[in-house]
Amino acid sequence: MKLIFSWISIISVGFVFFIQSSLPAMGESKLTESSVSETQQNAVSQLPEFDYNNVKFWQELCTTLEQAKQYSEAVAACQRAIELKPKRKNLETWMSLGNSLQQLKQYPQALVSYNYLLQREPKYSQVLVHQCEIFLALDQYEKAINSCEKAIKIDGIWGRSSPAEAWKHRAIALGKLGKLEVAELEGLGKQNVAKERENQRLEDVINSYSQALKITPNSSFFLTKKCGLLIEIERYTEALENCELAIAVNENWETTTPAQALEHLLVARQEVATSDPLLVINSAAETEEIVKQLQNLVRFYEKILADNPDNAQAWTKQGIALQTLGQTERALTSYSRAIEIQPNYSLALVNQCELLNQLEQYESALKACEAALEEDLDWGDMRPAMAWNQRSTALAGLERYNDALGSANRAVALDEDYAEAWNNRGVILWHLGQLQQAQQQYELAELNYRQGLQSTHRAVKINPSYARGWYNHGRILSEYGQLLSLQQQNGYTTEKTMNVLVYKASVEAYQQALAGNFTPKDNLFKASIFANQAVVLWRLRDPQLLTLALEATQQAVQLNPKSFEGWHNRGLILLELRQYQSALNAYTQADALSPENVGVITGKGIALSRLGRYQDALANFEEALKLDPEYNIARKEREIVLRNLIKKKEQTRS
Repeated sequence: MKLIFSWISIISVGFVFFIQSSLPAMGESKLTESSVSETQQNAVSQLPEFDYNNVKFWQELCTTLEQAKQYSEAVAACQRAIELKPKRKNLETWMSLGNSLQQLKQYPQALVSYNYLLQREPKYSQVLVHQCEIFLALDQYEKAINSCEKAIKIDGIWGRSSPAEAWKHRAIALGKLGKLEVAELEGLGKQNVAKERENQRLEDVINSYSQALKITPNSSFFLTKKCGLLIEIERYTEALENCELAIAVNENWETTTPAQALEHLLVARQEVATSDPLLVINSAAETEEIVKQLQNLVRFYEKILADNPDNAQAWTKQGIALQTLGQTERALTSYSRAIEIQPNYSLALVNQCELLNQLEQYESALKACEAALEEDLDWGDMRPAMAWNQRSTALAGLERYNDALGSANRAVALDEDYAEAWNNRGVILWHLGQLQQAQQQYELAELNYRQGLQSTHRAVKINPSYARGWYNHGRILSEYGQLLSLQQQNGYTTEKTMNVLVYKASVEAYQQALAGNFTPKDNLFKASIFANQAVVLWRLRDPQLLTLALEATQQAVQLNPKSFEGWHNRGLILLELRQYQSALNAYTQADALSPENVGVITGKGIALSRLGRYQDALANFEEALKLDPEYNIARKEREIVLRNLIKKKEQTRS
């Protein structure tokens, strides 16, 4: 081998002196002594003890060059060795030739070499894996799967490959074939069959990665891939375990990255937290760990962007992490940078739209969502249904409810299992119902409430642990119950118990919402659930339920001392319980949060009136009627106070 390495040093300077650097296609003219130029032959003749027809020399050179990744030169050397002794078995030479051709993407010629090897040695698993790789590159997925499965079944000579590689390529081929099959079925309108086929394929792909992990357990690549697939089929607990292990192992990432594993991990954590509270530690330590991981993710992208500031994908991913951390300004900056670099990047635009909606900047959000739907449609892990859903949120924020409903309909048509879109659709129908109820269009209002309830019911059926879905279901039921009560009062219906049943269903929906897994950052939302549940319990007019209603308001104001609805509803319930001083205190808190609220000012007046403080009560009723001259409760209570003042005056005279 000393002689070989001395030749390599000469070849690395100018291999072209004695061998062609490019490969003739199979069947074309091959390298022969007569085809070498006079200059090349002169160079070769000057080399000490060199025999141009020395097979061993060319065989060793072929293998050495292939391993040194000098593939064009390796091909020429391998062909020369085979040409000199075509009938010799030469398996190693044929292998190096096939590998070099494969690396040069000369796939048909590489397959010729691999087929030759399999004819001579049928148990060459390594060769079958290489065939599998080539078929993958040629998009011939069924052939790729067959080759990899055959390699695994034979379990013969693996050489520089391994069964883990076979399982990996099988997984990739299955995944790609599955996507083609699903797209074809969806094109034929067979959505249910497509979904079933997709799940079957994903299960098979996951199994392949599981088999690979039995052989190579310390592969962060396999663990990350498996984690992502488990998220797709909503097996979040297993996904979480695999992503955590990928990060802990921190080896053999291949084409995946720690950032990908961390992104998957955060998705899995969130889903586990909402779907199975018993499996997630709901504690400050758990929250702190998630925050730490998100901060690590932000730093990871900062390093990438330091080297490549024009990486739109990295800016977008950083923005998502920052948004999750609640760093909205920095997140918006990241999305803006991504869009500056790549103005038609749909993934950045849809995330920007979502964040702008959260900030209630609906005009800007609408522009971003509409741009996302018109541009490159590169959604990454997102999907177009999300853009339509966020567009509906922006339109609803602008009170364009009919347009918003159209967008929500598009979202659920694209993804019938999109719980958030069904929930959003329900809320939009609820708003439409409220407008119609205010205009005394009771039949239309009832129709929209019913349709809204169908949508939110669909949302919680898809995800039974979807707290916001249950919350909105409860709110629509509460509003529908009020409509039924109003219809009874106005003689539109003789049914006297329906509203009670609807209110009870609302209370139960709020209870389901409260069963979710909450962290301290959810305190405002949780407070709102308690406050809304309390007022429905109050509407049931059941003395036994009033205590529960009061407890609910106590929870609301403890979780959020600035909860206007919590203090307002607490005052309402305390009035019902005839605890007038406490009611006055609650209304005073509500008044500080919303100084010109007619209901609160009137509530304060009623509490003052019941405490015998008629002049103070009168002042409150006068203020309420100044704000809303048509507010009947204030007018009636004002009359009561005036009568009481007259009585008091008469008693004083007597």
